[in-house]
Amino acid sequence: MAPRTASDQANKADRSRSTDDQASELLLAFARMARGQKGGGTMPKHIEELVQSGFLAPRHLGAFAIIALEGPLTVSELAARGAFALSTTSLLVTQLAEANLVERHEDEHDRRRTVVSVAPKYRRMSQAVLEAKLAPLRRAVERMGPERSRALVEGLHMVAEEVIRADEVGGSCHGTSRTAGVS
Repeated sequence: MAPRTASDQANKADRSRSTDDQASELLLAFARMARGQKGGGTMPKHIEELVQSGFLAPRHLGAFAIIALEGPLTVSELAARGAFALSTTSLLVTQLAEANLVERHEDEHDRRRTVVSVAPKYRRMSQAVLEAKLAPLRRAVERMGPERSRALVEGLHMVAEEVIRADEVGGSCHGTSRTAGVS
């Protein structure tokens, strides 16, 4: 339904500008966080070499972090926690195991299930890296308090869904832009 009055049109334009401004601030905040992540918690040399060689990608590191934080996990639990397809998760685990970063074994209670854990050689290092990465997040959560931190997490899940949706349809050019129509 189109706005009926000039006042309605102005309010809609203000909301659109506000949304654009907030989206821009969010993008800038993500950029600042990405720059800040270069320090604290240096990645083990072997893992860094695997990333630089192209054997591992960011999605591998995300899966590895989930395993390090919450493992041991079944492949299905990892898929659910990381919002990966089960087939993708199985491939990620296979590749992480080939890199000797994780170990796989049958579940004691259900031999059809595979349990994944960080390889002993990387447990202490991965915990140290994760602790360094988590420290500023913990401080921020404490400063925000439970309501604001819960709202932030919910909002970030929404952002992730939209970013993934944009990637699935071929990039962000399908959204609106404040520069649309500007030559």
